[in-house]
Amino acid sequence: MRDYEVTVVIQPQLEEAERAQLIERLSNLLVPGSKEGGNLTANHWGVRQLAYPIRKFQEGYYVLYEAKIDPTRIREIERSMQYNEDVLRYLVVRKGE
Repeated sequence: MRDYEVTVVIQPQLEEAERAQLIERLSNLLVPGSKEGGNLTANHWGVRQLAYPIRKFQEGYYVLYEAKIDPTRIREIERSMQYNEDVLRYLVVRKGE
């Protein structure tokens, strides 16, 4: 298990309930059973202006996750986010020691 930061940009027009459900699904994807382990923190940055349009969106809802993730699962996590239409962009970075 290594420390990672995962930044996710979500479509801004999602309803609050849909956004909360998506954030919960992403949390479970990153660290299954994260509620018990405490290995995951999510910082909600809210809606922010994008530097350039992504799929005709000028804004995005940002969430920064910090988690301990098994390195063998990174490819699976990235693939799941890539095929989710509500995720505009994502970035997975290993935290330095």
